[in-house]
Amino acid sequence: MSRDQFATVVQTLPRLWTVARNTTPTYHFDSANDVTADFLEREGIRGVLWDVDGTIMSYHAKAIDGEFGHLGDLFANGPAKHGILSNCDESRFRELAEMIPELPNIRGYTTPSGLVFRKTHHGQDTHTPAQVAELLAGGAKQIRKPSGPLIRYGMEVLSVDDPNAMLMVGDQHLTDVASANLAGARSAKVRTWRRDTFPASIRFAQRLERALYWVMRPFS
Repeated sequence: MSRDQFATVVQTLPRLWTVARNTTPTYHFDSANDVTADFLEREGIRGVLWDVDGTIMSYHAKAIDGEFGHLGDLFANGPAKHGILSNCDESRFRELAEMIPELPNIRGYTTPSGLVFRKTHHGQDTHTPAQVAELLAGGAKQIRKPSGPLIRYGMEVLSVDDPNAMLMVGDQHLTDVASANLAGARSAKVRTWRRDTFPASIRFAQRLERALYWVMRPFS
């Protein structure tokens, strides 16, 4: 199990029952290509948060995969505002900010004094490297999906005041879907893109997650 996976498990276990009961998506899609301008307009969605690895690119890829070529136009000209919400580590967060600078890239931290949220957009970061280092040195821990507060911060960033007009798109029930559902937003579950590019430990965790989802469906 990677360090990122372990941190996610540690944060999720104390509330696993609540999370597991919130894993049913609003929409089941084959891929991110099903999220179109017509769909967003028809459903009244004004803000979209995107998971990255397994949703719009293969594991730790350096760009959005060509399969999802429509996304550039959707981001620039579609009826909704878009942002990135990934469970990645600090280095990958900075990498994503450089790869997709046109979208706000958000994350949060729990600190001894409360929650702190961070955003990068068009090369600007709300926190300097020194401030981030100070946060982490002071005991701050990254907030990982599943997290309702991360979705609500995304709503603030994208200027969406109605949770029903907010959508989280991702390939995982326990992280992406549950985050949206815990915040009262809508969720779209897509098939994991290029599952073969993921480390074996993550593929195993994904199989466990799918099993848990089917077990918990009657309780959702």
